Amino acid sequence: MFAVIFPYINEMMHDFGVPQESVGLWSAAAESALMVTEAVTAPMYAPLADRYGRRAVFVPLVALWAVLALAFGFVKSAVSAVGVRAVLIASSAGVGVISRTIVGELCDKSNRIQCFALFSPSFTIGVTVAPIIGGFLSKPVPRLLPESFTLFVTYPYLLPAIAASATGVAAAWASYLSLPETLPPSLRAARGAASTASERRKLGGLEALVKNKPFQNVLLLYGLANIIMFSWEAIYPLFAFTDKKLGGLQLSTQTIGLLLALGAGLSIVLTIFLFPVLHRIVPENAYLTFCLAQYPIAILLFPAAWAANRDYPVAGRLSAAGWVILVVQLVLRRVGDFAPTLLDTIVLDTIPDSSLLALANSLTFSTAAVCRSVGVFAVSSFFSFSTTAQSPYSLKRQLVWVVFVALCLPSLWFARRVVVGTKPEVNDEEQHELLRVEESVIEDDDGR
Repeated sequence: MFAVIFPYINEMMHDFGVPQESVGLWSAAAESALMVTEAVTAPMYAPLADRYGRRAVFVPLVALWAVLALAFGFVKSAVSAVGVRAVLIASSAGVGVISRTIVGELCDKSNRIQCFALFSPSFTIGVTVAPIIGGFLSKPVPRLLPESFTLFVTYPYLLPAIAASATGVAAAWASYLSLPETLPPSLRAARGAASTASERRKLGGLEALVKNKPFQNVLLLYGLANIIMFSWEAIYPLFAFTDKKLGGLQLSTQTIGLLLALGAGLSIVLTIFLFPVLHRIVPENAYLTFCLAQYPIAILLFPAAWAANRDYPVAGRLSAAGWVILVVQLVLRRVGDFAPTLLDTIVLDTIPDSSLLALANSLTFSTAAVCRSVGVFAVSSFFSFSTTAQSPYSLKRQLVWVVFVALCLPSLWFARRVVVGTKPEVNDEEQHELLRVEESVIEDDDGR
């Protein structure tokens, strides 16, 4: 549901009576509401998953997500769209935290890069298919269905919501049948006992994380990278939808969906095949900086794409030069997206012990969500402001791209502060006690 609305969210807001020059603000409000809700709800899932197990929390959350995805298809105003979108993330935040934790617990340092190179595109596969579904199924009457289907006339965006909801139901059922439990009762009991011993030595989980310098650096950079990545997700369809006279490309919903799917498809291929190769030959700090440097270069191609398509006579389509520029831009952007994937692997080396992985993931999700909400709203607001410029060549018209590039620069500086390849030291006595407690509890469980 996160990506299925991308091709039509701006048109949807316009249909609700929002003026075109204000569409960006309402779309940004919808995305910011989603991300603020994620920041608030993500931390509560770590203790739930640690207490009741990964599966017991994950499967119901996916099912709830399916219900909320369907509800989005029945909204009839911009305010209700923002509200339902915010509630939707209450379940998907937990899905993100727990799924990432499960992957981290299933792999070790020898295969971590390969695991996350496969895991990260799993989200992107959804982002690949979802824009196609959203663009193709939105407003199906009379394009796909006869006018007798009055339900889809009254709710023109219900059909993609049904498709998204069905996907959620299938995912919940598949998870119930096949998802492994990486924190079984015996291990939960062992960690609980070890945690009590650790607290007596003032090694509280949250305290251990927030005072840990390597984790602080990764947390900060994770937030900065997500500002860029999700600001892009918000501004790209807005730029593609907006009228050429206002600085956009004025593309059709179907063409926007195709572009989004093409970018996501590139991400899948590049992450699976190129990301591990570069990781083997480039030091991690240099690799992280290189990836983040691709974002500002790609941003500078936005005005170039507008200039290439400005006088193209076919409505809703791209010129040949426009296609070339946007494809190059998509490749650069997707290489930039290697940075969050790389940080997913680095965070495992910055936590004091493995029992804190779920908590660490919830903190990265919350930090990223706060940063994303600020970035998305700021960039979308500046884009709406830039559309009021009279001249397409004025600084006011180009201000959004200046601001967007400026948002990329802090991450390049902070990337140098990330120390990779080192595990935080844990007191030997505490570590040995943790191992003794886990072994004794597991032995007792096996004996029973």
